[in-house]
Amino acid sequence: MTLYITKEFYLNNHRGILSDHDIEKYLELAQEKIDSITYNRIVAIGFDNLTEFQKEKISKAICYQADYIYENGFNNEDNRDVSSYSVLDISVSVDNSSENKTKAQKLNMSEIAYDYIHKTGLDGRVL
Repeated sequence: MTLYITKEFYLNNHRGILSDHDIEKYLELAQEKIDSITYNRIVAIGFDNLTEFQKEKISKAICYQADYIYENGFNNEDNRDVSSYSVLDISVSVDNSSENKTKAQKLNMSEIAYDYIHKTGLDGRVL
């Protein structure tokens, strides 16, 4: 996988919480999450073909998401809507407290990263 941003970008522009040893691992995980919520639009268009505005916002989003994944994991089970599930006699319970969760929390994303992605128009929502 070719990363959209480099370790140097993270270190020089973001100055986040990741150690030099872990940066590329978490940038790759963050990029996977960003590609997922943008429905692989960046993959289809090509990062280099995005506008400068989109590139800047995507790059920042990846940095914030990498920090988020480092602190919270890739998929935080506490953010799921289903609180229990049974197989026989099929029983599913929905956690009503999730109504207060933000879209970013439900997607297991940094609020800042989600905001940056939304500003690019690549998440499929109307601006």
